[in-house]
Amino acid sequence: MAKKKKKMLPSSSIVTQANELVSARYTLPLAEQRLVLTMIARIQPDDEDFKEYRISVGELADFLGVDKNSAYRECRKITKSLLTRVLEIHEPGRLLQANWVSSADYIDGEGCVMLCFDPKLKPYLLQLKGNFTSCKLEMMLSFKSQYTMRMYSLLKQYERLKKREIEMAELREMLGLRKDQHVEYNHFKSHILIPAQKELAEKADLTFTFEEIKYGRRVGAIRFQIFVKKQVESLVDDTLIPLIPDFLPPDIQATILSAPHLSIQEAPIVTLLDKLMAIVPEQHRAKKTVQAALTAFEKKHGFEYVKRNILYCNAKAAKSYAGFLVNTLKEDWGHDWQLEQNVPVKAKPLELWQRNGFASEKEYNDAMFRKQMEKYGKLEECAASFM
Repeated sequence: MAKKKKKMLPSSSIVTQANELVSARYTLPLAEQRLVLTMIARIQPDDEDFKEYRISVGELADFLGVDKNSAYRECRKITKSLLTRVLEIHEPGRLLQANWVSSADYIDGEGCVMLCFDPKLKPYLLQLKGNFTSCKLEMMLSFKSQYTMRMYSLLKQYERLKKREIEMAELREMLGLRKDQHVEYNHFKSHILIPAQKELAEKADLTFTFEEIKYGRRVGAIRFQIFVKKQVESLVDDTLIPLIPDFLPPDIQATILSAPHLSIQEAPIVTLLDKLMAIVPEQHRAKKTVQAALTAFEKKHGFEYVKRNILYCNAKAAKSYAGFLVNTLKEDWGHDWQLEQNVPVKAKPLELWQRNGFASEKEYNDAMFRKQMEKYGKLEECAASFM
């Protein structure tokens, strides 16, 4: 029997997670990801504790595209599986392993399920004041691949910075890949990266290009360039024309052109602040102290002033990067350091064999030896003539 078409959600439904949860390691099939996101979207900004989140089986069937005749059975399978899923959140000096949900309670005769998040997830979902990522639930549920969902969240987290570099081993873990899945990079690229790139170009508010960073002969990391799409209508002869920037690969441009709901994808404007932020080590870019300092000092002293002090801080900061950067910017410690970096290095004096035009010291020594032997032979001939 054909699956029922998914019911569209209010565009105001938002999924907000702490960045530590966005980058957590876990494996969730598509249906379970959709259920978790639907639960997160029920959390209100002023909630101080988790509640039991009531989701009707019929509503869940609509969101998941499950036929209502088998909805109860399918939903029970999904929630039972979800109860076994473990996620890992890595923080400095700490690794948290927890389940997504602690219980799923089906009420007879009511056609609904009551779901509870694991209490350990409170710091990552409740009362979030900073370092969080928000996504539209409707958009997330439109994705047909669990990997597109995860890629979208990971890139959305760095949307303002417009780039993100992730080690391959780390990316595989965050996408929930088993060690025996898509082991060869070419398989990973063709089955995960390219499909996610195409689906985001078609459905999401951002897309990406990527650069392969090689460690020797293998691809060791991926550098993502993130592009935000702005819906701008351009009317030419009363016809809506999609304007596609030429920085995207041809296959992505073709995908956007084939999607009538996308009218334009505009290349992002890279500001001076963006360029400065790109110099800051990735792990410090989300810190408000760093962002505020760069903004204030760039406005007061200009781009080059801030740039040299960031570079100095990158070379010299030991522990507290943000605090060291603020002091560096105040005192302009990068000024003298930059001058020292620009002092030309005195050329090393040429060796004797180099000054005489020989390719190596051995070649010079051999030539000198032959010359001496020739001279010695001539002296012997001269001595013999006087005898």
